[in-house]
Amino acid sequence: MNFQPTIIPNSEDHLNSTALFSGIKKTILSKDFKGGKISNLFGSTEIDFTNADLNGTAILDISQAFGSTTITVPGDWRIESDLSQLFAVVDDNRNYVYQTNKSDKVLYLKGLSACASVEIQNY
Repeated sequence: MNFQPTIIPNSEDHLNSTALFSGIKKTILSKDFKGGKISNLFGSTEIDFTNADLNGTAILDISQAFGSTTITVPGDWRIESDLSQLFAVVDDNRNYVYQTNKSDKVLYLKGLSACASVEIQNY
């Protein structure tokens, strides 16, 4: 018999966060972040990528209603937002955003935000 090894992805490379009537704060330290999912229902999530890195692109799927998500990213990351919004806002409060236009490190935000907010900031 030929057994194939089970490959378990590094859990630090993926994010899975659910806030239901609560608040969550997470610091991501992965040096090869792949993406993940954030779910908020009457809750908030704060994600700090300050000490993280990504190679190429990563997708962050956000599903939230009556909540908020705050994402802190390094200065060399480009953020692309394709969130469906209903009474919601995505605020990019980073300094020097125009300098990231040619960055190959891209974090895509997708999903649905209803009566909620997403704030992007840098350190």
